[in-house]
Amino acid sequence: MGKLDENKKIKQEALLSSAFKLFTEKGINNTSISDIVSSAKLAKGTFYLYFKDKYDIRDRLVTKQGNRLFENANIALEKSGCQTLEDCVVFIADNVIDQLNENQALLKFISKNLSWAVFSNIRIAGKDNMNCMDIFEELIKKSGRKFENEELMIFMIVELVNSTCYSAIIYKSPVTLEELKPGLYTTIRGIIKQFEVD
Repeated sequence: MGKLDENKKIKQEALLSSAFKLFTEKGINNTSISDIVSSAKLAKGTFYLYFKDKYDIRDRLVTKQGNRLFENANIALEKSGCQTLEDCVVFIADNVIDQLNENQALLKFISKNLSWAVFSNIRIAGKDNMNCMDIFEELIKKSGRKFENEELMIFMIVELVNSTCYSAIIYKSPVTLEELKPGLYTTIRGIIKQFEVD
């Protein structure tokens, strides 16, 4: 990577970091592009070299943060000794839920967008991050089993986790997270079974 490319990467990272900090502290609606560039100590014109508007940077951040959640879960999975596909998917779901429970600002930021992050093709320039779908596809491949419409199956699992855990984590409603988990994991196993082809 040349000096010019390295400088571009540094500037883009500064914008992403500043935007994430402001979005999680003030909210997207209360954050302007001027706030982001001021926090990053960059000129306003620099912002538009990398992003169309604040919603573009938000979408990239949702993807980046969503991928990071699943990457962390995958690293933990590799050390877990899980054997079956169902156990591995439940392990990943549990790990992601626990990460979101520990970082509720992140949960609020990506709420209702976690499944979008999984299915987004956006890659942060210069990052060779593992896409969430890569993790699930590798687990399915290792299982040696066949499933109809794998993407829909994964979407349903991620959407189920995303939507049910938000209220349980933030509001402890309709039940606490610990009360939710057993039923949630049984449902995930059922979704996997539903999509399997004999």
